Amino acid sequence: MNGRPWTGLPAALLGGLSLAAATPPAVCPGAEFLVFPGLASWFAVATAARRPLLLSYVLGCVHMAAFSWSLRHVLLPAYVAIVVAGGLYFVFGAAVLRAAPRALRVPGFAVAVAASFWLRAVMPEVPYPHGQPCHSLWQWPALLGVLPLGGEALANALLGVLAAAAVEVWRSWRLLALPWPRAVLQASAALAVSIGATIAGWPLASADGAKAVSVAAIEPGVHPFDPYVGLSREQALRRYDELLEQRLLAPTRALLGEPEPPELVLWPESSLLARLTVEEIGRGGSLLAGRLPAAGATRLLLGANVQRDRRDTPAAVLLGPDGLVLGHQEKQRLVPGGEFLPFVRWLPDGLAAAIHEAFRAALGTPPDCLPGRELPPLRTASGVPFGALLCYDNAFPEPAAGQVEAGARFLCVLSNEAWYRGGGELAQLAAMTVCRALELRTPIVRCTTDGWSLAVDARGRVVADLPVHPAPAPAARILRVRVEPGLEPLPMTWLRAVAGPLAGSLAGLLLLCSWAGAVRRRAGGLMPPASAGATAPHLPVGTGS
Repeated sequence: MNGRPWTGLPAALLGGLSLAAATPPAVCPGAEFLVFPGLASWFAVATAARRPLLLSYVLGCVHMAAFSWSLRHVLLPAYVAIVVAGGLYFVFGAAVLRAAPRALRVPGFAVAVAASFWLRAVMPEVPYPHGQPCHSLWQWPALLGVLPLGGEALANALLGVLAAAAVEVWRSWRLLALPWPRAVLQASAALAVSIGATIAGWPLASADGAKAVSVAAIEPGVHPFDPYVGLSREQALRRYDELLEQRLLAPTRALLGEPEPPELVLWPESSLLARLTVEEIGRGGSLLAGRLPAAGATRLLLGANVQRDRRDTPAAVLLGPDGLVLGHQEKQRLVPGGEFLPFVRWLPDGLAAAIHEAFRAALGTPPDCLPGRELPPLRTASGVPFGALLCYDNAFPEPAAGQVEAGARFLCVLSNEAWYRGGGELAQLAAMTVCRALELRTPIVRCTTDGWSLAVDARGRVVADLPVHPAPAPAARILRVRVEPGLEPLPMTWLRAVAGPLAGSLAGLLLLCSWAGAVRRRAGGLMPPASAGATAPHLPVGTGS
């Protein structure tokens, strides 16, 4: 394979473009299955004899650049940093694969894929969980039955092992690089394990008969900045109040005036400029007093800010009649760059202040928020417990899992995605909503400013949605849905929590053993063996039969 085009730069570019085409939103129907040739290309270049780490970096950068493209609207330097740094995770995965013994490089690639994407999703200060291989199949929830068992890490590992096994079969057939029976047996085992894990996680259990909850999500369709450009502070506040009345309050009053109003009305993240203290919430203060009906069973969940320790935390605030504050939940996962500045606390004060001001001018939000706490689920008027996730919380398993473990029967996501101006992140966040619903067997309703407002049932199926319409929209839109209760959890849910760390630990162990072996060889004066990824270039081409 040395020098062959399918293990060089063309393969790296093709692999990166295939992964990008498969990542939500897939470029066309069926493109989501390009995730397999994309991973196969990564395996091929990572096990090639020449420049495996460099080519893996190129592949990763192409992938990151394509699916993160709409981030340029938020902050161009941040987009560039994501691409440049994101490619390094593919280098890490390639290094892990090359550290695996030759006989174990197919399962080694499964470990490499799971570990590299898990590491990118949990990296301190700069976590970036978007664009994982399993997200490509979000519109095929039946193929993601492994998520309740092992979460995204195990799903990514199975996709990786299938792609690697397919490459080894091809190499065995074309280049006799591996005995044909062994290659076929290896591929058959990978397929059997993947099918078995998928079937084992299928949500076959029925709901427990709890009453469905009627939910209405209001999508205002207003950009957080554009309507106020060029206005003075007083003019901007008046314009904000006008839009609040037109896009949120008036539709809410219309819903409450129906013969059978919904039990829960959702407004997106950052709906109100109001800032509540924890003490005010504890005293049962009020918001929007006089602007909502003073009686009724409908409750309103909206995005605002809660102040703790003189710092803001984005929150979901639950209101009852006449705007009475009944409770809240706080955003646990803050957006790097938008709600806090990663690594800035390590810089000199003057430089840190300048960076803070630059981000404030670019984003209009204070980049010094405080991460929220995990709080008990909220309740509808009829007593059904539910959890609230704020925007970026939706991208991570832990906030949703904490709510469900505490008794939440369904989840609501309040999000502001107008920053992307209709980009691919809208579909990526929808894909992560499907993953959360499948992992937890719990329905989720997303309410966004102008993104993808939708409802996902406990089986991961999108049961209702509003077509994406980037702001400005001509008027507010309303998503109506009856949310069925969640399904019984699987008994092995602990595996979801350990799958990622386990893959990361195995990857570290492989790298450590490889490094120790290299040290021993140098100490003994031995020549290093041929690359584990190299295949015999001088063997004749044949069928391998």
